[in-house]
Amino acid sequence: MSTRDLIGYGANPPVVKWPNGARLAISVVVNYEEGSEYSILDGDPKGESGGESPSPAGPGERDLANESFYEYGSRVGVWRIMNILDKHKINGTFFACALALERNPEVGPEIVRRGHEVMGHGNRWEEYYKM
Repeated sequence: MSTRDLIGYGANPPVVKWPNGARLAISVVVNYEEGSEYSILDGDPKGESGGESPSPAGPGERDLANESFYEYGSRVGVWRIMNILDKHKINGTFFACALALERNPEVGPEIVRRGHEVMGHGNRWEEYYKM
């Protein structure tokens, strides 16, 4: 028997009243994992294969194109996202891997300084569903 609730409120959802008459609430979540993904350089048997495009690299081979996506995220992307959130006065939650924050030590304090929350996303980005 399933222990999941797949029914919910059905035809009788609760009436929710948001502050200032808002009709919608949005939660902004940013995954910050750059530097915590699978990497041959970290002694992993494979590099990260879940990137912007399929990886042609075989086991034990580096995929420099895919690595560059992660490097862009830590060098440029995270800062652009924080600037956009600042511009629109939005506080977000950063799902951050500890190793990513350790490898780019300016990011963690800056996330907090700008008023965002940090949510622990493990030490590294691993396939937790296999544990």
